[in-house]
Amino acid sequence: MKYLLSGVAAIAVLSGCGNDGGDAADRPLSEVSVRAGDPAEANDALAAMSLTNSGDGVVVYGNKSVDGAKATFSDVTIAGDEADGLSAASLVFDGLDMVDGKASFSKMTLSDISIDDEEMDNGSVTVGAIEVLNPTPELAAWLAAHLGAADAEAPFPSAEQIGFDAWTISDIAAAFDDEDATGTFSINSFEVRDLKDQKAARAVLKDLKFDVMDEDSGTPVKMSLASLNMSGLDLGFLEAVQQNLGNEEQLAQAVMEKVYEKPMDPGYDRIAMDNFSVEAAGASFKMPSLDSSVERNAAGQPVKFVTEPFSMTLDADPDGGEAGAGLAQGLSMIGYESIEMKGAGTSTYDPENDVITFAAKDNYFELVDGAKFNFGGKLAGYAAYNKEVMTAFDFEDMAEGAEPDPMAFQEAMNELEFYNFELSVEDDSLVDRIFNAVAAQSGEDPEQMRAQAAMMMGMAPMMAQGSGIDMDIVTELATAVSGFITEPGTLTVKLNPNEPLSAETLSTMEDPSLLTKEYLGFSATHKN
Repeated sequence: MKYLLSGVAAIAVLSGCGNDGGDAADRPLSEVSVRAGDPAEANDALAAMSLTNSGDGVVVYGNKSVDGAKATFSDVTIAGDEADGLSAASLVFDGLDMVDGKASFSKMTLSDISIDDEEMDNGSVTVGAIEVLNPTPELAAWLAAHLGAADAEAPFPSAEQIGFDAWTISDIAAAFDDEDATGTFSINSFEVRDLKDQKAARAVLKDLKFDVMDEDSGTPVKMSLASLNMSGLDLGFLEAVQQNLGNEEQLAQAVMEKVYEKPMDPGYDRIAMDNFSVEAAGASFKMPSLDSSVERNAAGQPVKFVTEPFSMTLDADPDGGEAGAGLAQGLSMIGYESIEMKGAGTSTYDPENDVITFAAKDNYFELVDGAKFNFGGKLAGYAAYNKEVMTAFDFEDMAEGAEPDPMAFQEAMNELEFYNFELSVEDDSLVDRIFNAVAAQSGEDPEQMRAQAAMMMGMAPMMAQGSGIDMDIVTELATAVSGFITEPGTLTVKLNPNEPLSAETLSTMEDPSLLTKEYLGFSATHKN
């Protein structure tokens, strides 16, 4: 049992891999052609899998029929360790033959599955079907070997040897009731298409539901996801996982190093999610949709990142539980019963010069009925910065209590160069809410606090005298912030220096007075 389940789990992990998708991944499964196999070798393949007779290996079946290169078994039980096991209405192999002296097939379908696990005294797991289409010979041989004998010694294929045209699992349902929790879990379907060279064209998850009650705290947790569609996913880190299993520190280090080999590559071409929600003890979070995509050049390097406009809400039921009560209290302090947030982002990347550019008009985060934050800029050295950051982490040393090397972070910052930067805050009641909340806590009048804060900002130029900072910068910033506090509107701060600024340049600059308003291209404005 554990061998089949570990195989299913391993293949499930592979869903985090990818290439550019394309028409092949969009074909209905019924249109995916399978290798014909060889009828003359079908019985040899079945014998290699210990399926000639019921019980020759770990598989026990009621009936068997062979038609050419296809074999069908019904009333199937696959034995596991001790009390573990799996039963299925049918097990079907298409395209049976022998490859390099090992059993192979082009399609395996296991239907109407029920799983027994000795650790689940009051639980159950059922699966509608598991299907693999056109697996690589290495993967087919591994699956065949473990279906044939519980003590099969066939090694799990290396990362580059794992592949298939499609792997699907449907109608997963689990119920559990133990001393820790009671609940249910279900997935309508999960599908991975065109896995090759540690890349898959597409992975799709549909209708996930999770409903559990924690027995210790009595906290109910519900989670649901209508769909998650991923394309162009890269599983290059699988090799690092295989090579470091059994050593958590080395595994974490190896995976991180693999990820940071391409620090600007998110490892996907597109992720689209629909109707995600979580409810726990009176607090709820909902995101109707999320659509994030990556454009690539002819060499496969990412050159543009787009996150379409999205929204999410956070709500609280004060009578629904501890989390809801605490959240409701926190929200009420700033005058909200619930909050809605929106956002979007677009940036371009020049891989040759390691420069990322993002315009303020296209990148924002908004607290509805609060404030909208737009941000933009041009930054060089981000990939180099990420690679340097990796030197600050040694997971083996950190596991023994060591801290990340602070000098490594400083060195990493020296890789960054800022060409320009812009931040604007468009107020829509957030300033009023903050002053009202702080005043309520201190027992003061909010308007008096606002006036005091504006006055303090007005005094900033005087307090900055003798600091070496360009007084034009201080005065302009203080005036803009003071005006924003007094009459909230839009506060905008910009930097557009004559030449790119780096952390190293700033840290080695002996005379800060050289950082003038003109040199930095600094501006701060407030508009009602």
